[in-house]
Amino acid sequence: MEKLKIKEQVISFTIKAVSKFLKNNPELEFYAFAYDCNAEYAELNLCFNTLSDFDKTLEYYQNGKFGQNYRSDEEIRDLKYNTGDWEYQCFESMNVLSDEELNDIFAGFPDDDYKSWNEFVESLRELFCECLLEFRSTKTFENIPKSKGFISFCIDHDENLEIALERLKRIKL
Repeated sequence: MEKLKIKEQVISFTIKAVSKFLKNNPELEFYAFAYDCNAEYAELNLCFNTLSDFDKTLEYYQNGKFGQNYRSDEEIRDLKYNTGDWEYQCFESMNVLSDEELNDIFAGFPDDDYKSWNEFVESLRELFCECLLEFRSTKTFENIPKSKGFISFCIDHDENLEIALERLKRIKL
């Protein structure tokens, strides 16, 4: 895995995709932008959400079959930053490695060496975080219409937001 090449691809992909999305949606203002990744598959998804779309989602959940679950501040926060419930979830996606490349990497580990595989997957998560941090310093990121309290983060598919934010804090460019 060539980290520099992947970083360049991810940042270029993000700049182009976000620029196009913003051009096509000039009326929107966002409270969050996320890299929603599935690192085991080297997949990266770009996601946005607006406060008005979040309010609609929250109302839907609170008035639905599981409405009793979305009342506490913690439950509401979890929903707010769950990219799977965002209106603009996965508006663009990319795989930084092909299935063949991933299979070759996995085959290079000794049999049942899940520790090495997990370390590899974590290194991809960290690489995605580095890309997000670099994207934050671009003109495209600056041009995102942001509501008060806007955040950007990199989170693996079913990961807890706090774990994702902690990882992002640890990354040094």
